[in-house]
Amino acid sequence: MLVAGLQHHDSIYGQKSFKPYYTYGCNSLLYDPDHPIYGLPDIEIKVSLVNIYEPKLSGLLALKAMGISDKPQPYKIFRKPVYDSTGKKLNILEMQLWLTQFKVAVTVISDRDKPQVRPDHESMNARIYPGKWYGDSRRWICINDLRDRDECNNHRYSDIIFILEVNPNASPWYIKTGNEQTLKSDIAVGAVICSEIIKRPENENQIHVNIQKGMLVPLYFEPFDVSQVSALAIDSVSGVGSEIKKLLKMNIWNRKYYMKIHSKNIGSRKTGILWNKRIFDEQLEFTFLLPLFVVGSWDVQLPWEVIPAMEAPKPYYKSFTISNLFPNWGLKGFGRIFSGILLAAIIFFAAVWFLPLFRR
Repeated sequence: MLVAGLQHHDSIYGQKSFKPYYTYGCNSLLYDPDHPIYGLPDIEIKVSLVNIYEPKLSGLLALKAMGISDKPQPYKIFRKPVYDSTGKKLNILEMQLWLTQFKVAVTVISDRDKPQVRPDHESMNARIYPGKWYGDSRRWICINDLRDRDECNNHRYSDIIFILEVNPNASPWYIKTGNEQTLKSDIAVGAVICSEIIKRPENENQIHVNIQKGMLVPLYFEPFDVSQVSALAIDSVSGVGSEIKKLLKMNIWNRKYYMKIHSKNIGSRKTGILWNKRIFDEQLEFTFLLPLFVVGSWDVQLPWEVIPAMEAPKPYYKSFTISNLFPNWGLKGFGRIFSGILLAAIIFFAAVWFLPLFRR
């Protein structure tokens, strides 16, 4: 899995860095389209390694599997005999179905450090940005036009698409051994399925995303919004015929595809007032199931038993409530109860001590 780039409204960024606004890193990227301190916050995507997924067995299936080698095995094996015109069996075609999975984390990172030297008025007006980035009806605006300039104050991406490249035959999982040479197996992508999605903070879930748990993710031949059939080709019979011929020649084996994660409102948020004030950054964490069809052998594989799983960073979250006034002393809920009792006792003894003084 590779990051192919992103599309923010009409702006397209591919596999090349444009610092300081766009940093590309093969399996990650960091994007901040406007001012480095104010306006839209940074947004980052990270993709894990693709590892082998083995469903947990239960009941009789688990007993049946006892004693079998712990070496990764294909989920299913399909065999089909091949005959010639006389009915003679020539060979048996074998295809394996392997289950793999990978994780993707999209994290918002707001800059909360106040600069030692604040930018002057002229520098804040030096660059202008599309008003639609900030939900503004004006065509162009500058940072000084924003009511809340700080990145953590309700700045969200109203149209952003992350594009990932799914390349089944660009990985060191396998070799096909022979007497004199080493060849790669033929692999085809079966599908990409979202098996889990976590939206953080979980108790403040307001994030829109085009993918949900259990969905079959659409796959594309091109990374960005480029039409597969041009308008000119559609208007002519010969053009349509040539496009159909191209489609008929397509081979599913070792073909790479592109998948897209689209959100209309992910970003930073500030909600509530006074005792109910919350400031937080949002995050999406996906787990995708990737079935692969393999013709050939997987004789060499990465040592997944010693490779740690990717863990997404925890996004920023700050909530101020009455309970924040009571320390927990490292005892969680019981500690807050103890703090409440201690505070009540202090107030009681203070009242007993000072009330006689007011009566004199």
